Amino acid sequence: MPEKKFARKIGVGWICLVLTMVLTMVLTVALWWAAAEPAEAKGRGKKPVTRFTMQELEPLLKSLERDGFARVHTVPVFYDRRLRKLDRVVAYNAVQRETRRNYDDFTNPYAKRLARRFMNRHWRMLHRIERKYGVPKQIITAILLVETQFGRARLPYRVLEVLTTLAVESTPESVGRHFSRLKRRKHKIDREWLAARLMEKAEFAYRELVAVLSMFKENLAALYHVRGSYAGAIGIPQFLPSSYLRWAVDGNGDGRVNLNNLTDAMHSVANFLRQHGWRSGAHFRDNWKAVWEYNNSDDYVRAIHEIAFRLYWQPKRSRRG
Repeated sequence: MPEKKFARKIGVGWICLVLTMVLTMVLTVALWWAAAEPAEAKGRGKKPVTRFTMQELEPLLKSLERDGFARVHTVPVFYDRRLRKLDRVVAYNAVQRETRRNYDDFTNPYAKRLARRFMNRHWRMLHRIERKYGVPKQIITAILLVETQFGRARLPYRVLEVLTTLAVESTPESVGRHFSRLKRRKHKIDREWLAARLMEKAEFAYRELVAVLSMFKENLAALYHVRGSYAGAIGIPQFLPSSYLRWAVDGNGDGRVNLNNLTDAMHSVANFLRQHGWRSGAHFRDNWKAVWEYNNSDDYVRAIHEIAFRLYWQPKRSRRG
């Protein structure tokens, strides 16, 4: 009798396991089917919506599962019909190069007035941050000006869509498609170089995807409200998700880090630079490198220092903190 009861329990267990697997497969197929709805259903004349296929998403979900993200949580997020593939961000990330011209608008008289007004308004807070971290208020102001104009700039992309697109676009089929498209505009582009570049960006995007999923692990659905740049950077200071996890700080003491809050943003910028070697009185080359770690571009670093130099003269103090 005990053997029969044990066998019966084993049988029930197997049935439950099989049912769970079947339900998971049904849910996956149902969500994929919804995601694959023709773009024409959205209305004629609109730009077609490109969605991810199961062949693209399944390897990604398996990798995420190995990194601790259960399918029961990731399937509803990645098979959501709102998730779109953003081909244009592939070109931005793979072949676009920054030049000094990218920063010319931040050294004109209007930008200078905007930066001075910001420093005047937040002088006391910036002064406290400078004393705490050793990072000049002019450098913090310059970075926030360039990154998002102190939060005024529009962040047009869903970070989840940017990182998912980059993470799956390194296959030979994707390389061929992007090469054909980019070749029409950039005649000297090399296919092997592009393949290596897309693989590099896919590895980068996967790391950042893991980071942003970790940020919202308790509520993955909230990812659809997180917007950022074409590179997946978020908030007023434009931190990558991995940078958020390591160097973003709670500056206003409310118990959470919110990079859309100016106080948290200012503290986080100063903390990042401090952790990357900025020291008051250090050699210029060392502090240059700290800013370079913020954005790996000498043109960016040069623009930040030029803006900071123009702001060096102390503005009239404001009574507001």
